Amino acid sequence: MTHREQIIAVINGEKPDVIPLYLESPMDVTVFRDLMPQPTGDWIADGLAQTNFFDNCTCNVGIGISSETISKDDDHHCYRYETGAVWHESYRPTFCREATEFPINSPEDAMKFEMPDANKPGRLDEKYCKKGINAFHDAGYFVQGGIMGTWAAIYYYLTSFENILMWMAIEPEAAHRLFEMTRRFSIDSARRLLALGVDCIFTCSDLGSGSALLFSPAMFRKYVFPWLKELADLCHEHGAYLHLHSHGHIEDLMDGIVEAGVDILNPVGPSDHNDLAMFKSRWGDKITLNGGMSTKINTMSKKEIQEHVTEVISIGRVGGRFFPRTESGIPPMDLERCKYYLEVMKQQRLGGYA
Repeated sequence: MTHREQIIAVINGEKPDVIPLYLESPMDVTVFRDLMPQPTGDWIADGLAQTNFFDNCTCNVGIGISSETISKDDDHHCYRYETGAVWHESYRPTFCREATEFPINSPEDAMKFEMPDANKPGRLDEKYCKKGINAFHDAGYFVQGGIMGTWAAIYYYLTSFENILMWMAIEPEAAHRLFEMTRRFSIDSARRLLALGVDCIFTCSDLGSGSALLFSPAMFRKYVFPWLKELADLCHEHGAYLHLHSHGHIEDLMDGIVEAGVDILNPVGPSDHNDLAMFKSRWGDKITLNGGMSTKINTMSKKEIQEHVTEVISIGRVGGRFFPRTESGIPPMDLERCKYYLEVMKQQRLGGYA
């Protein structure tokens, strides 16, 4: 089986001989900088090289909001998105990212604001993107198309986290206006990528914190579910799949996520107090789970890494519909342990499904 065939088989409930790796990647690429193939400037060749390095089965294309740099040096990067939101990243003593300016600061602003157009000429070079999709398919890889997540886009590009949570409760007209703008951009983006032949749409919208939901299940049904359902239906109409990334302790939303038609969910990780065995037991026959590996592997010894990886895969492999990976990517840690983690993952994956 090709890598692409393996991924599709698992999503469809089959059990190939080897557990495929789906989008494992580092939080900090500098850890692998001297080990990975050096960038050539050819995005297709570089994408294939990185995929091969991590032994993944998936390559990526995407469409989104553009940005421009305001200032940048070794210690920071300040940039403005085309919506007007300004973000500042600090790199020392550790990585920190925070928003410093938003275009929408009141319900009145929300009603007047116009979202950028996903179909704007120049946002996506369709010929160039199609060339990449074809090359990845020819090489035997599953191709994932990344798009804006409706919920996440609001607090990244439009207004503060505090504002949207408050308006969802007491200013529903303004909240619905924001969700409608980001929904339209998200759906239009997906439609463009699906027309080019991607196998899957990938979208991010964190729905919880490490210990709780960000809003009630009723709010999820009111604001988020309609977008997820529309997006899943659109993917399925094109014979494609929907992959949702959501951090958080989200078990109380799982019935709705499954009902919406989401095919793959990540990261289902221990840092969010999610019990992989329980998720597998309750929803493992309806949705493919991608994750399970703790971001705290950077604090583990080699022995602890082996025990953790073995435990997670032993749980995930039961019944199929599982791809292992770290919650947010391989965390910053010494290169020797990074390589050891990948090797242990490879050995455990060779055991296949049960």
